[in-house]
Amino acid sequence: MKVAETFAKFVKHTKIGDVDVSVIEHVKKMTLKQVMGVLVGAKAPTSRKIIRYVKQYPGRPEAGVYGCGFKADVAQAAYINGFFGHASEMEDDQFPGGGISDVTTWPALLTAADHLHLSGQETIVSLYVGQEMQNRIAMYASVGTDGIGICNLPFIGIYGATACCARAFELTEEQVKASFGLAMVTGLGYMHTWGTDAHFHESATVCKNAVINAMLAKDGASSNPVIEKCLDMLTGGDKNLEFDKMLEGLGQAPFYSNNTWLKKWGFCFFTHNFVDVLDKIVKENKIKSDDIDEIILHFDPLREVVDRPEPHDAEDSRFSTQHVLAFYLAYGECNLLTCTETALADQKVAKFRKKIKVEYHPEYEKRYFGGEGKMDVRLKNGKTFSDAMDQPLGSPKYPLSMDQVVDIYRKYCKGILSDSQIKRTTNLILNMENEPDLQELYDICTFRHMV
Repeated sequence: MKVAETFAKFVKHTKIGDVDVSVIEHVKKMTLKQVMGVLVGAKAPTSRKIIRYVKQYPGRPEAGVYGCGFKADVAQAAYINGFFGHASEMEDDQFPGGGISDVTTWPALLTAADHLHLSGQETIVSLYVGQEMQNRIAMYASVGTDGIGICNLPFIGIYGATACCARAFELTEEQVKASFGLAMVTGLGYMHTWGTDAHFHESATVCKNAVINAMLAKDGASSNPVIEKCLDMLTGGDKNLEFDKMLEGLGQAPFYSNNTWLKKWGFCFFTHNFVDVLDKIVKENKIKSDDIDEIILHFDPLREVVDRPEPHDAEDSRFSTQHVLAFYLAYGECNLLTCTETALADQKVAKFRKKIKVEYHPEYEKRYFGGEGKMDVRLKNGKTFSDAMDQPLGSPKYPLSMDQVVDIYRKYCKGILSDSQIKRTTNLILNMENEPDLQELYDICTFRHMV
């Protein structure tokens, strides 16, 4: 029970003065990304069914639903905001870590913060302790989860989201531990759901359950928070997981929350480094798309999940490396239109999809991002250009600046928020440690000002 006990102390006793400036900076970047992602996801066609469901069963009006202009009870609001955040496919992940993400911690905590009127400083601390906990656990558990098709985003994200909410609801150490035991039985996720609504539902239920776990624990619910035993059973019991490494240097650099890679586009992270490599090859060599005869992608075994040469719908196309690269070749960039039914039916995109082939390398490690991200671009004139990036732009190896993240926020919020609202919400997030609360941010993003 050492893992639960150590993290419970960390969750309960961390203060804003304990949070490194680099962490605060990264928390702001992730807040920009997640607020934008939830807003974009609220407008996604797949979210309409979830909006109908929550409107039918809203419960007491306790917290705002992003982009919808109504309130629901805090658990239902966390559920739908969590669904939106993932429906946009703009979540930010850690690797190694089995795809552990901020799309469980942020929607859960920001919804709870709305309900509880948390200060900006307390919001930062709550986000940090949850993200730090889940990233640390996932870093060392993923050696046993990657190869068997487990998606850590919900399986381990439930710990991070619950830790965020436990802090927000001011639980005692014992109550925090109890919330972790409740978390152990409320998070499930598998790679075979990718490209379906079930994948968004996986993380959305984590957001909802995190709120419920904290509230139940505060009201005295009991549990047995043997996180070590749970992770051993999850991974088969033979992976020799390094539990001490999960706890080593907790609260000190290096900060695992800063390992969260930031997404630039709304499709699977497994495709991003290939888009970056293609962009680099095309621009450096002044290649025209019509001059390309064939593109060979060199895949690690796990990247089979994004080998979808002919995606069958818009959601499926988010997990098709062929499709996103074909869209780039057709239009010179990727954007909100990349994974839509219109793009799927576009004959220019369809033509380029057929030029993209995959070559598998069994010698690459069977881990997320186990390969080198290599690509060969063969031209009709016989020339071949090759390059590789083992991580995409936005990863710790190639980080995005705050200005670049703000540009992403502005780009994707345009048409959802007004220009003045984009400017105001940006300023609120960038100054969040000085805000007594963030209600104005929530009012704008949930469209409460329209009601």
